[in-house]
Amino acid sequence: MTFVVEDLDPLFDFSSRTSKCLCQHAESPLETALPLEATWCSNQSGIAGARVSKAEVIKADCHICEKILRVLRIPRNTWTVGMVELGSGTEIIQPVPSCDRHQKLVASALRLDANQPDEEICTIAKCIEKLEIHKNPLNMAAIITTTMLPGCPLPRPPLYGMYPVKEPGDPNDLIGGRILSLQWIDLDLPKLWKSTCDSLHADLCKGFPHEVLSRIRPTWLVDVKRKCVISAPENCSYVALSYVWGNQPTLKATVGNMSQLQRVGALLNMPIAKTIQDAVGVVELLEERYLWVDTLCIVQDNESQKHAEMAKMAAIYANSAVTILAVQGKHANSGLRGFRGISEARNLHQSLHCLEKELRVIQFPIEPSQLELGSHEPVWGTRGWTYQEHLFSRKRLIFDGDSVRWECAAAIWREHVELSLDLKPHHNDIIRCQSLFKASVPDLMWLQVILQNYNKRSFTYPEDALYAFDGIAFSTSQAFAGGFVSGLPIAFFEMALLWQPRDKIYRRVSRDPEKQHCLPSWSWAGWSGAVNFDDKSATDFIRNSKSMAKRTHEKRVTRILSWSYHATADAPGKPIHPSILANKDLRLEKQIECASLGWTKHSITESLEAFYESPDPRSPSTCFYKHEAYAGDEFWYPIPLVQQVNSTPSILTPYISCTTRRAWLFPGEELPKKNGYRPILSLRIDRNIWAGILQPHDSLDASSGTLQEPTGAVELVEIARGFCRDTTSPWPGIEEIRHPERPKAGQWYEYYWVMWVGWDNGIAYRRGLGRVQRQLWEEQRGELFYLLLG
Repeated sequence: MTFVVEDLDPLFDFSSRTSKCLCQHAESPLETALPLEATWCSNQSGIAGARVSKAEVIKADCHICEKILRVLRIPRNTWTVGMVELGSGTEIIQPVPSCDRHQKLVASALRLDANQPDEEICTIAKCIEKLEIHKNPLNMAAIITTTMLPGCPLPRPPLYGMYPVKEPGDPNDLIGGRILSLQWIDLDLPKLWKSTCDSLHADLCKGFPHEVLSRIRPTWLVDVKRKCVISAPENCSYVALSYVWGNQPTLKATVGNMSQLQRVGALLNMPIAKTIQDAVGVVELLEERYLWVDTLCIVQDNESQKHAEMAKMAAIYANSAVTILAVQGKHANSGLRGFRGISEARNLHQSLHCLEKELRVIQFPIEPSQLELGSHEPVWGTRGWTYQEHLFSRKRLIFDGDSVRWECAAAIWREHVELSLDLKPHHNDIIRCQSLFKASVPDLMWLQVILQNYNKRSFTYPEDALYAFDGIAFSTSQAFAGGFVSGLPIAFFEMALLWQPRDKIYRRVSRDPEKQHCLPSWSWAGWSGAVNFDDKSATDFIRNSKSMAKRTHEKRVTRILSWSYHATADAPGKPIHPSILANKDLRLEKQIECASLGWTKHSITESLEAFYESPDPRSPSTCFYKHEAYAGDEFWYPIPLVQQVNSTPSILTPYISCTTRRAWLFPGEELPKKNGYRPILSLRIDRNIWAGILQPHDSLDASSGTLQEPTGAVELVEIARGFCRDTTSPWPGIEEIRHPERPKAGQWYEYYWVMWVGWDNGIAYRRGLGRVQRQLWEEQRGELFYLLLG
C-alpha cells in the first residue's frame, strides 16, 4: 500500500518536526525527517495542476489507513457502513515508525498548523478521546469527527468533507470530488445546472403548486441587456436575487429617479450595489434577460406601491426561473465572488492529498449545522425576508463558503462534487414545508416548523414581521380554510392562540412608534423567537391517515369562548369563525351532519382499527367519516377542505376581544426544565395552595437568561379548557403532571388554559400562558367581563 499525502494549505507537517510529546508512546521515535520533493498532481477540471509534495514512500499495512480508504470508497446509495472508529487523539495524530501516512490527512481535517508549538499539539491530542470517520449520505462526503474528553477546555475542531478524485477506470457508483481553482468558478457551471434541471425535472421544478400565486408577476424588472429598469413583459422569464442590505449605501428606486432608471444604459453610470452588479453578470451566464431585485424594482418611497409589491414577493420568488441566494454576503456590497470578468476573485480553501495507487482526496471545510461547504452563521440566515425568499424559490443558485451550488426540488449539485443525479435535496424544513402549498388537509405541524425558523429571524423594521409572513399565509390558505388573522390560522384560532415559547422570546418593538400596533402581543409575531403550537391536539379530526405524520394525541383542547377582531380599539368587532373547531363542537354535541359535498358517514364496525383516538376519548365515537378526495384517510368529523382555486387574504389586525373570566394567583417556585424549554413557575392560591403553572414570556433578564419572578399576584384570564390522562407514562405533554402537590381525581386531569395579562389604557397585553386545575380555577375566578387584547 502506498499512502502519499500533502496539502494545498500549509498545514501540519509531521515529517519536518520531531515532537517528544507526540512520540512518547511510539515503539521507537523517528530518527530523521522524511525528505520531501515537489511534484504536481494532474486533475480532471482543466485547471492548472495542484501543487503537492511527494513524501518518501513507505509500503506497510496500516489498519487506520485501511479504515479511511474503506469509508472513502463507499459507493453511492450504500449506507451499510456507519461510524468507523479510528482511535484516540494521541494514537492517530502522533507519528509512528510503522506508518506516518494517515497523520497528514487527519491533521488537515483537524486544521492543525505547522506553526503551533509542540505543547499545543500535545494538548489537543490528549483532549481528543475518540476520532471517527463516516460518509454523509446527503452529499457523500467522508467526514472525520472528534469526541472530546469530559472537561476539556478546548473547542471541538472544525469539520472537513473529503472526496476521492475519480480517475479513468474508477467504478461509476463512486461519487468523486473535483479539484477547483481557488479563485475562479467555472463560467459554464450555472448554465449547465440550469439546463440539466430544465431537461430532467420539468414536472417537479417548473410549476409552482399554488395556482393563484403562480399567476402573479412583478411590476418592474431590470433588463440586463439594455442596462435599465423596465415594465415587466407579460409572462416573461426572470431571475430573482436574495441578499441582505446591511448598512451600506446603495441606489434605490424612488419616485424621483424612476424615469431616469428606465433610460437605456442608465445602470451603467449609477452607484449600484456590488452584489446587484455581479448578479447582472450571473443572469447573462444563465442566458436569461431579466433580473428582479428589490431595491430597483420596488419604488421605495411610495408607501402604497411598496406594500403592494411587498405583498407579491412570495409569488415573485416562486415564479422566478432561478433565484440567486447571496448567502455569504454580509451586506449589499459583498458581491458574488469568483466569476472571472464579472466579479472579484474568491478565496476558496481546499486541501489535496495523494493516496495509494494514485488515489487522490480533495478536502473542503464544512459547516457543522448542514455538513455543507458554507459560511459560519451568515447574516443572510438571520433575516426574516430571506427565509421567505428561500422557502418559495424552486431553483436556487447558492453562493456560500466561497463556492456555489444548485438546489431544486429534485437534486442538489455542488461545485466541488461531480455532477450526479443520485444526490437528492436534503429533506430539510424548506422541502418538507413546501407541501403546505398544495395540501388541503390542514396540519399545524408544518406551520409550526416554518415558524420555528421564521420567527427567530430579525427584521431591519420589526413591524414587517407580519408583512413578510403574508406570502406564507396566502400560500397555505389552501390548507387552512378561512386564512389567517395576524399570523394565526382562523380554522384553529383558539388552539393557535395557545402558542408557547420553545425557548427564550423577546418582545418585538417597532422602529416607528406609530406602527407598534402591527405587532400584537397575542400573536407570535409580536415576539421574536421560536414558538410551538399544540399541533397534535389540532389534528384530532384524523382517525387514520396515509399522508399525515403519525403522532399520538396526549392532551385535548376544548373551545369555550367566542372571539372577534377589531381594526382599532374603538371599532366594532367582526367575529372570528374557527371552522374546524366549530365542527368539532358539533361532533361532541352529536349534531354534525354530512352536509358538505364529498363526505360520507360510516359505522365504526366498518373499520375497527383506529390509529388516533376520538376527539374526546372519555366518550368513544360510534362513527367516522370519509371524503371522496382522500380515499385513504378516515376522519372523526368532517372538516372544511378548500377545493376552490382562490385563496383568502390575511387579516392584519392589532386587537381581538371576548367575554371571559379572571382571577389573581401568586407565582411560586420554578419547575425543573424539560427539553430545554423556558422557565415554568408554579401558581399558588394565597402563596400556599398549588393551583397550576405559568410560563412567562417577557420576564427574563436578557443579559443573564435568569428568571425575574413577578412580584405579587398576577392577573390571569381564562381562554380555553383542556384535559389529559392522569399518567406520566406516556408523558401527556404538560410539565405539571409530575408535581407532587397537583390534585388528582381519577383517570383524567382537567384544567383551564389561562393567559397572564398586563394593562395599558384599558387594553390588555399578553405576558405569559399557563394552566390551572379546573376545580381550583372555578373556585377562584370572578364574574364575566369584556377583554380587549392588543
